[in-house]
Amino acid sequence: MIPRAALLALLASVTSCGARTGLNDEGYEPASLYCTDAVFVARPSRDLALVAGVPRALRGLARWSVVSSPSGSTPTLQSDGGERATFRSDREGSYVVRVTVPSSADRDAGDGGPATELSCTLTVQVRAAGPVVTCPAELTVAPLQPVDLEGRVAGDRAIRSVGWTIDGAPSGSARRPPDPTDRARTRFTPDIAGDHRLRFRAVDSDGASDECVTVVHAVPREGLRIELSWDPPGRSCPASAGAACDSSDVDLHLLQGVGDPNWRTDSDCYYGNCTNSRGLRWGALTVDDDPHLDIDDVTGHGPENINILRPSARFYRVGVHYYSDHGAGPQAATLTVYCNGATAVARLGPITLSSRGGPDDNDFWIAADVLPLPGGGCRVAPISRGGRPWIVRQSEALTSPGPGAP
Repeated sequence: MIPRAALLALLASVTSCGARTGLNDEGYEPASLYCTDAVFVARPSRDLALVAGVPRALRGLARWSVVSSPSGSTPTLQSDGGERATFRSDREGSYVVRVTVPSSADRDAGDGGPATELSCTLTVQVRAAGPVVTCPAELTVAPLQPVDLEGRVAGDRAIRSVGWTIDGAPSGSARRPPDPTDRARTRFTPDIAGDHRLRFRAVDSDGASDECVTVVHAVPREGLRIELSWDPPGRSCPASAGAACDSSDVDLHLLQGVGDPNWRTDSDCYYGNCTNSRGLRWGALTVDDDPHLDIDDVTGHGPENINILRPSARFYRVGVHYYSDHGAGPQAATLTVYCNGATAVARLGPITLSSRGGPDDNDFWIAADVLPLPGGGCRVAPISRGGRPWIVRQSEALTSPGPGAP
């Protein structure tokens, strides 16, 4: 008996138009009924050989049927009850074929009850020309968790190129594409929470193409997550290298407690003390209520993210410092706060911050106080004075406590 992994490889080798299936009667013995999730490609009014993994004891008992087809189509399906069938249709579109077998060769409706059946489905794309691509299913991961993706291509022409691009991303994302972009197998890392749409495209030797889209849902798992981004991602130096790129450096801060001028100390999670593997220790016996800065972005967009798995029931103060403009000028900073879930609790900004000659003189935005609530969620209180954002120079932020807790 060939292992399941070998059967998967054989089924995945199916080519279009009945040219080759990669299976034979003696080459494998599946333990149970199996259908590949690879897409079969057929040309209109041409036979296509379909194959499923059918245990030897059940061959001759398989029933093949078309269970979904385009309106107006008249597909035909011929089989002798074995693991193979011949499919044909004259209309382009997507078809679903079901294979059904009894659960064992000696079980029938006469032994006291109805026979138990097993079934699986195959997908057929009928297309006059060009490749057919299939994207991986949508995935849900944590922000910054790499995920492996593989696009599939079927067709009867050589494939000239494949590629991945960003089709859509949450506001504040740097929109960094999968790596590599020119291979069917790739890896993608969502940089912030939200839905990241990825497009996969293939072009064959005739210049015909097909494409599909999948979505990676990045859902925070922490009780408190704060994201900072600034200015358009297309201007950042990683996205647009060269003399005109924006390499501004804006920093995210999270202060433990409210009322004391403790910015840039160990009461403040920021790039200077919070980016190692453990982050800061803020007093509890476990690390669950300790903060961690997972990205310190210094090349012109962000995001920068601070996370606490299980925040304490206290006020946390959020600050944003324009560390250096590197010649890029004022920046528009935006904060997004997540508390115990995928939905943003608050989005603050964009707020324009300016560089005035050096880090101590540059703008420091004392942005908001965040209070985690029992049972999940949190309360976010934006900070202002005179109806305007509370922006001071960093030298003032280091010596002045700012407003009291709300």
